[in-house]
Order: sequence, then C-alpha cells, then structure tokens
Amino acid sequence: SSCSRPPGCFPCCDFRARRRRPQRALPEMSYTGYLEGVNNVIIKEKVNLIEAASALLGQEIEMANKYKIQNRDTGEDIFYAVEQTSCLTRQLKQCCGDCAGWDLDILFIAQGMSMPAMKMSKPWTATFLCCNRPVVEVLDAQSGMPMGSITDPCMCFNMKFVVNDMYGNPVVFADGGCCQPGVWLPLPCGPCSEISFDLIHPDSGSKIGELKKKVPGCLKFFLAPDVDNYIVQFYPGWDGRSKALVLALAIFMDFRLFSENPNDDDDSRVDQLQEAFQ
Repeated sequence: SSCSRPPGCFPCCDFRARRRRPQRALPEMSYTGYLEGVNNVIIKEKVNLIEAASALLGQEIEMANKYKIQNRDTGEDIFYAVEQTSCLTRQLKQCCGDCAGWDLDILFIAQGMSMPAMKMSKPWTATFLCCNRPVVEVLDAQSGMPMGSITDPCMCFNMKFVVNDMYGNPVVFADGGCCQPGVWLPLPCGPCSEISFDLIHPDSGSKIGELKKKVPGCLKFFLAPDVDNYIVQFYPGWDGRSKALVLALAIFMDFRLFSENPNDDDDSRVDQLQEAFQ
C-alpha cells in the first residue's frame, strides 16, 4: 500500500526502510589475533629524566615505568604500557621490592588504534626467600577476565619464570640460568650487554622461542643503567594469547630483576666524577 502524504512531506515509508537496513559494524581488531602474525617483538623501556637525574644525585625518585612494544620486523608500534602504581607505593619499592605491589595498563595502538588491551597487577605480599613468591595476574582489559599469571619460583642461583594460563596450567617456562656474563657484569657492549632466556614448552621440553634482555647503548647505560630493551622471538606454533602473556612476562622480569639503579647509592655518580677529576 502507498502512503498518502502532502507534497514536500518527508517520505515516511523510505524512512522506515532506512531504519530496517542493517548497520555495518566498525571493524575491531583483537590484539591477540594481531599478535598471531607477529614473530619478532622489541620492548623499549622509556627513560625518565627526573628519575635518572635524581639517581645521579644519589637518591632516586621512582617514577612510573613506561614501555613501547614494537614489531621488530616492521617497526610498527603495537602496545604502549604505563605503570599505574601510586607515588607512595613506587617509593616503597626501593626498600621492599619483593613485597611491594604494582599495577600496569597496556594499550593496543597498532594501525592507529588506541584501546585498552591488558592489565597487570601484583598485589602486596609478605615475601621472604622461598616463602610466598611474587605472582602477577594478567587480565583482559575489555572483559576484566583473567588471561593468566606469571610466577617467580624459588630457584637457587637460577633465573626461571613460569607463565600459566587462566586455569593455572603452565604454558611456557623461561629459563635464564646463572652463568651468563651479563648477569654478573652488565655492560653496554659485548657479551655482557645481554641476558638470554630460553622459552621452553612445559610438556615437550623443547625450545619454542627466546627472550633477550639487552642494554640499549652507552649513553643510556651511563644515565639510567636500569633502563633496558627486551627482544622476543617466537618460533612457529604460538597462539596470540600465549604471545601476549610472554610480553607481560618481559615487563614482569624488568620489575623483578632489572629495576635496580646502581647510580642510586651513598656516593652519587656526580660525586664520583668530581673525585675522579680532583
């Protein structure tokens, strides 16, 4: 049937037809789906000038850690991670690092997007030696559902981490041993500039990737020795969710093992330089 309408009236039948047309959904890329096509990743920790300057003067002021995560093959930015820990808690990490809690948000920024991807949270714990070891929970920022967890088990003279899925089952082991030169004498060049962790499949025991901590360069090493880059190489067979958990593992390693700034001591680096030229 045709509708009767005066001349110049808006065609209501056309309006109803337009309302019935299905709306095209905007494309939304899953970060885990994106990671399935990425096999080489570099995580660059950002230098904070206030933190570096205060450490040079002998009393470091802990600022929020920030990381840029890139596709190492193409140079494209994938994630941007920012610590959300309160200022007071950040300062307490200097005296009770194993026990202090911290929080970090990870944004998915590939191909011009900007959306929350993951959250990392380590609660306060009463950690002492092998008792109550640190655990960080990894959550999906959109749904709030757990993605997995990362634990630092008690290993005498060995650096080993366990990545678990959302049910607590091991997904990958990261084993760094204790005999690498970069562990005992970190320097900005040569074999002392890096520490490698083998990514091991928990069932087969085979190596399925590598995570490498690397000193960025001489200038950054002098100003901020606690700022590092992390290179992750995935062998074929990984799913996107497990890759995301390993990227979170690299950040957890930085908080856990490589956040101590040797410039922050009783004799500041500035005092040492003055004494050297006197």
